[in-house]
Amino acid sequence: MKHPQIKTLENIAALERPPMEERTTLVDALDKVLEKGAVVDGEIAIRVADVDLVFVGLKLLITSVSRAESLRSGQKNQDITNEDKEYMRILENEIKRAEENIPRIIDAGNPKKAEKGIAQLVLTLVKLIKDLMYREAKRRIKKGSLSEAEIQKLGLTFNALDKKIEEIRAIFGLEDEELNIDLGPLGKLM
Repeated sequence: MKHPQIKTLENIAALERPPMEERTTLVDALDKVLEKGAVVDGEIAIRVADVDLVFVGLKLLITSVSRAESLRSGQKNQDITNEDKEYMRILENEIKRAEENIPRIIDAGNPKKAEKGIAQLVLTLVKLIKDLMYREAKRRIKKGSLSEAEIQKLGLTFNALDKKIEEIRAIFGLEDEELNIDLGPLGKLM
């Protein structure tokens, strides 16, 4: 006597899922967007403690250079100039320097150091975003466009973020100065 197959979400999903060779990957999807082109038109507001701090308005055309060239038709390839060669030499040196620095920043051969290096990069980004939001909050307060409740909520939120960053720094043994990454010719990050 055959037992009826029990339908579970996993069984149903497996039946509906195309075979591995037919699935579309993220790279495939992005490649198709670049090949065909896409227009993005949107608005984003970044909020902290229910207060709008950053507004981004986007009007963007995304396409591959080959697609853009086909739309412009008639443009011919240009020969490499001395200026191009110099620029490529500088880029090659930058790539070489980055390759030398990556193992120093994130020591993949030492799991503890790798973990600390990754934590340093993530915390640096978090602190950078928090500092940008804090500066905008100060501008909004100075301008007088926030209510007393919004100011209080922002203050508490930024204080909580500072404490969380401090906590994570302590867990990974990072000093505050280590979150100010040197960007080479651009100087320090913050």
